[in-house]
Amino acid sequence: MQISLTNLALAVVLSAKAAFAICPGYNFGIADLGGGPIGSWRVYDASCNSALTVITDNPCTSGSFDCSPAPIKITGLHLNGQNYKCRGDANAGSCAGHGIQVCCRNDGN
Repeated sequence: MQISLTNLALAVVLSAKAAFAICPGYNFGIADLGGGPIGSWRVYDASCNSALTVITDNPCTSGSFDCSPAPIKITGLHLNGQNYKCRGDANAGSCAGHGIQVCCRNDGN
């Protein structure tokens, strides 16, 4: 059985794309990039493209995120006029070496 070069190239491209997918079934994932007294959080789309970076000492008061009471977790994302609910997911993955803490999707709001 022969595999055409076109089919092989397509398989490589598709597997490479899948390697950079995060948060299956969600629109975005949020990573805590760390930092000093002022931290930074990056919002990635499902293909690991950066959609937003928030640099602040408190992400819960930045206007971009909603947070839970202690222990603090990001529970919502506000981006481009849309609201997204965020939650942890075992398949969150990582982008650019940054672990995704929560995955976010628009639940119709």
